[in-house]
Amino acid sequence: MIGLSRSTVPRRVMLILWIPALLVSAMLLMSFTARADEPYARTRDYDLQHSRIVLRFDLDDRKVIGNVTHSLAVLRGGTSKLSFDSANLKISSVTVNGKTAKFETAADKLLVSLSHAARAGEKVDVAIRYEGHPKKGLYFVLPDKDYPNRPKQIWTQGESEDTRYYLPTYDYPNDRLTTEMIVTVPKDWVTVSNGKLIRVDDTPDGMKVWDWKESVPSSTYLISLVAGEFDEVKESWRGIPVTYYAPKGRGDRLKPNYGATRQMLDFFSKRLGVNYPWEKYAQSMVDDFVAGGMENSSATTNTSSSLVDPRIAPEFVGGQDTLISHELAHQWFGDFLTCKDWGNIWLNEGFATFMAAVWNEQHYGVDAGAHERWEAARQWAADRDLFPQPLVRHNFDDSSEFDGNAYGKGAWVLYMLKHQLGEEAFWRGMKHYLEKFHGQNVTTSDYAEAMEESTGVNLDQFFDQWVYGAGAPNFDLRYTYDSAKHEVKLEVKQTQKIEGRVGMFSTPVEVEIATASGSKSFPITVSKDDETFTFAVGSAPLMVLFDKNLATLKIVDFHKKSAELIYQLQHAAAVPDRLDAAQALGKTETSDQVVSALGTAAMGDSAWGVRLEALKSLGQIAGPAALKQIIAALGNDQPWVKQMAVQQLGNFSNDAEVAAKLAAIASDDKSYRARAAALGAIAKVKAPRAYDVLQAAMAIESPDEILRRAALRAFAALGADKAIPMLLDWAAPGKPLELRQAAISSLGRLDKKNKEITKGLEGFLNENHFPIRLASVFALGERGDPSAIPALSAMLKSDDLSIAFAPTIEAQIQRLKQTEGKSEGKPPSSSEQTSPSSKSGPNQPILLKLENLEKIIAEMSERLKSVEKKLVADKK
Repeated sequence: MIGLSRSTVPRRVMLILWIPALLVSAMLLMSFTARADEPYARTRDYDLQHSRIVLRFDLDDRKVIGNVTHSLAVLRGGTSKLSFDSANLKISSVTVNGKTAKFETAADKLLVSLSHAARAGEKVDVAIRYEGHPKKGLYFVLPDKDYPNRPKQIWTQGESEDTRYYLPTYDYPNDRLTTEMIVTVPKDWVTVSNGKLIRVDDTPDGMKVWDWKESVPSSTYLISLVAGEFDEVKESWRGIPVTYYAPKGRGDRLKPNYGATRQMLDFFSKRLGVNYPWEKYAQSMVDDFVAGGMENSSATTNTSSSLVDPRIAPEFVGGQDTLISHELAHQWFGDFLTCKDWGNIWLNEGFATFMAAVWNEQHYGVDAGAHERWEAARQWAADRDLFPQPLVRHNFDDSSEFDGNAYGKGAWVLYMLKHQLGEEAFWRGMKHYLEKFHGQNVTTSDYAEAMEESTGVNLDQFFDQWVYGAGAPNFDLRYTYDSAKHEVKLEVKQTQKIEGRVGMFSTPVEVEIATASGSKSFPITVSKDDETFTFAVGSAPLMVLFDKNLATLKIVDFHKKSAELIYQLQHAAAVPDRLDAAQALGKTETSDQVVSALGTAAMGDSAWGVRLEALKSLGQIAGPAALKQIIAALGNDQPWVKQMAVQQLGNFSNDAEVAAKLAAIASDDKSYRARAAALGAIAKVKAPRAYDVLQAAMAIESPDEILRRAALRAFAALGADKAIPMLLDWAAPGKPLELRQAAISSLGRLDKKNKEITKGLEGFLNENHFPIRLASVFALGERGDPSAIPALSAMLKSDDLSIAFAPTIEAQIQRLKQTEGKSEGKPPSSSEQTSPSSKSGPNQPILLKLENLEKIIAEMSERLKSVEKKLVADKK
């Protein structure tokens, strides 16, 4: 799953971000909280083998009416009651093997009595009739008085343990079953579910019955139904149906955004040596989705916000590949084989994130893959909450606390393993893992076993420090050159605090030293807290690289002078090493040489990622010389690079030339992304007539409302309280949802003492539209008005909070409590001293955590739309 959606995340320049997020998913990012307490796999009394699910709906009442027959085999002799997960469902009758059975409901359980104590292996059919008004798990997206023309939709979202809200079942991943989904809907609707479409029949009352059958077993959280008014595009891959669905009227957006799917199917099948394992592959894009994407077996569901207007889709490098490749990779890792418990969720999310990165590198080139890897490492290192937590952990109270380790660090671990084993051995091991455990529920030890069997390499130490251990090495690096001995002495210190699951790391590292006579590489292994390595060289070093081309996840403080960093920016062969230099030069003492080197890189580096980083550093340096270089970089043809240059102009206030240039870009540049960035920069520099420029932009039609959205957010950056009446108008029900979100975000940042704005935002918390509720939660946290705490607390107690929503609300409540303590002149309590996002327990980012996504939106005039980055605070 990628728990990131365009409703809350700016469109990315990065193809894939290993910290979802989005991701991705998020890169997905993010904590997925199901309010359960099963960190370890359950002990099962029965094996659920097949479920025949029959559903129909009362749309006016938002009610599901169901009849499910579970075929199961008893596992534990003497079993006299069968327990099913069932939340807020009214059970009308139960039969066992065709005979009426006694049953009772308790909490979120349905307990069915058997007529006798069953023996192990005994087959039982349990038929349950029920109905309910699902608060989550199954969602109704229907027209209302404010949006009378919305296409009608019903869709499910079961991860982690939400299937029980519309279907009484075994709702934990450590079981696998086949399914049949029979659903009755209006005759003009389309449905999508797991497996093959068996038939579609008309009914006498003008409805249609769709019958889908999945013959490959998977876990119940992967059961899916999408039904409603959709456009459909049909393709095939090796004889397997490949279909795409968009809400009615948006079918023209499917091919421009999802056209690479069949290439990905081909690439993953070849790369893994295991063909796509399901009968079909469908991707349904739905409105108001509560995540970025969900990998239901053979039938992925994605947010409809991934359907970018074809007129601007080319402005986003990689398009929707982040989302598409991540969810497709799950069809192998997560669906074909599935983690046994949520503590091993990295076997799903880390693997999918990694495979998406493999696609990125293969399809877009080594430089793009290296840039992504560098960005992912930097973002992971910034989140200090992740550092003390091991990749595999069971120390949580809620059964699906997917943190950023599961995505970002999980993908990085696989990259390091591939680097250490070598390409051929690694992929041979991945194939063996899939073939040995296909159709099973797995733990990390299963993966380690398969890799050792295939490669013959003992991986105990690797898994102990990178998977079962926590953190990563923190290196403090210095070197000296002995001209008499022609030696470079490199002092390497590991400075991470050794506590809890964080230990001393032993890792291979490649050191490269460049001199006037050329470059030479030295492989070393770092394993102690303080070591000195000596290297024979012919002359004084021009450049010393530690971990050339970034093969190890780490945090580094390498003490270098600007002259060496300039040389590194100009001559290092690998993108991560040039990125390190570009970033570091923005923090060194400014000189003409530094600015010139960064300007040259911003215009001419072969990797666009390096150009982006050079522009960021120029923006940090500021000054006339840096401004000249940034203006020159406006000539970049790539919209994502040009946008970065425009954003950096926002660092130059009180400059008439900058204001004029921004106004010109905002009015008629050929790149919509550049125009949107210019609006944000105009607000940031408080340009003359900035308010008028933003008002004028509100009248401009643009694809996906990109300019209006940028203008609405820019009013907050401008600090324009006089825009509040207009923002309230655009935030009102009936306006386009994406514009309402932008207006709500700005309302969170203006006239913070105005209680009426707070009350208005509180009113949005109860809407049916998930993006509006989410935007309002963040806006209330941003306002810093403690009077919003009761409304947010009441929301937290409701039973309709989808994945990631509860920790998001908790974070904003904590944020307001901090404000309340400060306003009363008292220090925050120990429980309040963390930042809104630095809580123990649930924290994520695909991609991707939702907790920081609104913050990123608020800064979209400041930052490149390239990362899905968690709101973090360093607790050191």
